[in-house]
Amino acid sequence: MKTTTRHDRRMLRLMNDPRHRRLHATRARRRGLVAAHVALTAAVLAVLVPVAAPSADTGPRWAALAALLLLTAAWCVVTGALNLATRGLMELRARMLDERQRAERGRAFVLAHRTSLLLHLAALLWLLLAFGGEEAVSVRTLAGTVLVLLVAHWLLPLWAAALTARDEPADEPAEED
Repeated sequence: MKTTTRHDRRMLRLMNDPRHRRLHATRARRRGLVAAHVALTAAVLAVLVPVAAPSADTGPRWAALAALLLLTAAWCVVTGALNLATRGLMELRARMLDERQRAERGRAFVLAHRTSLLLHLAALLWLLLAFGGEEAVSVRTLAGTVLVLLVAHWLLPLWAAALTARDEPADEPAEED
C-alpha cells in the first residue's frame, strides 16, 4: 500500500468538507449543476471560435476574449461544485478511495464511455448525412466536431458521476426526552 501524501490528505479533506453540502445535497441540485456545466462548456467552445479565428477587426476579438475569461471562471467554479458533489470521485487518486468509491468511479467511466461512443457514432452519422454527397467537409467543420467530441469525452465521466451520485442520508432528528 502506498503512503498518502500531504496533497492527498488535503484534497480528501477539501472534497469532504461539509460546509458546501447544501449546494449539491439533492439529485435536482446535482442535475442543475451538470446542466449548468454542460451549458458553460458549450458557451466556452462557442466563444473559442471568434477568439481563434483570424480576423482583421480586433474589437470583436477583445470582446470575445473577455467573454471567454468570464465564462471560464464560471466554468471552473461549477467544476469545483461538481467535484464536491461527487466527493472528489474523479479528482482523488485511487489510493484515497475505498472499494465502494472505486466501484462508483468504474461505473461512471463505463457510463461515460458508452455515452461517448454514442456521441461519436451520432457525429459520424451527421458528417455522412450532411457531407456524404459530392460536397466535401471543411477542415473547420471537422476540427470543430473533433474538438467537441474530445471535450465531451473528457468531461463525461464527471457528468456521469454527478448524475448517478446518491443523496446522502438525512441527519437523524434529535430525540426529545
